[in-house]
Amino acid sequence: MLDTIRVKYPISPDKEELQYWMCKTITTTRGTRVSYIYNPIITEDKVMLKYTYIPFDYTGKPILTLEFSLPKLLYGNNHQMIGSIDGTIKLANMYLSMVPNAPILDLAEGILIRVDMCYNHQVGEAVDDYIRSLQYLDYPHRKTRYLKNEGVEFKAKHIFTKFYNKQKESGRVEAFGILRQESTLLEPKDIQKIFKARKPTLLNVSRDIVMDYLNDDLKKLSLLDNSIGTHDTTLNTLSTSLGPYAGPYYYALLKEKMGKSRKEIARETNTHPRSLDRRIRKIVEAHVPLTITETKEPLTPLHVNL
Repeated sequence: MLDTIRVKYPISPDKEELQYWMCKTITTTRGTRVSYIYNPIITEDKVMLKYTYIPFDYTGKPILTLEFSLPKLLYGNNHQMIGSIDGTIKLANMYLSMVPNAPILDLAEGILIRVDMCYNHQVGEAVDDYIRSLQYLDYPHRKTRYLKNEGVEFKAKHIFTKFYNKQKESGRVEAFGILRQESTLLEPKDIQKIFKARKPTLLNVSRDIVMDYLNDDLKKLSLLDNSIGTHDTTLNTLSTSLGPYAGPYYYALLKEKMGKSRKEIARETNTHPRSLDRRIRKIVEAHVPLTITETKEPLTPLHVNL
């Protein structure tokens, strides 16, 4: 449900604690900025906590931030899904209370300024087949990046959604078959909007909110409850939905879309961009994602169910 979070507090470590923190000074045209960084490694699984302290933020007040992976702190790995928020807070607070040279913090009071929402799709040996297919998809107002050995990323300035092979990323055999879907929010205003709170904390997070958000990501990619078809099944679906004559045309358009940008297709076919968008939309309305798998059988539909 959640992986990495960053929370902030309007507090200052004491002088004795700051002796163990690294001081950084940055000089800009606006003046000198001082910050303190402390990255202790705790637990047997060597979990790193990232503390950052700024004595004066833009309002002149102190701010302390803490960033870490919730499941890695609790379970020693980040492929397991965390359970209840209340239980997570209690257990995490216990570990945080044992961190030397740092203030004792209550996660329930930290204001969320970064949150990674995630889900493990169990797809067996087909993980990389999904990733190869997902590289052809578009997410509105985001750039698609295919990272061959890492996954597919749909990125905007302060928010991005990615799909990747969790076993390859974590190096753990227990993560075999996990296609990880993960959405990272780095803009506080986006976090406020999603969790419907002016100062959102972990207490504002719920399974339903996370599930709805991740399913909406799938919907925007035309993946929600839609299988990724083979060449044969895609042609059959389009022909059944749009007619025996239109089906092959839209199948050919889909294949063009996988190899070229919309601008290239519009220019080469002398088609107005809005007209092309309408035609592509017909493919989506037929419940066909804008990609095709090279596997022998269609890839099963994706759905987040927390």
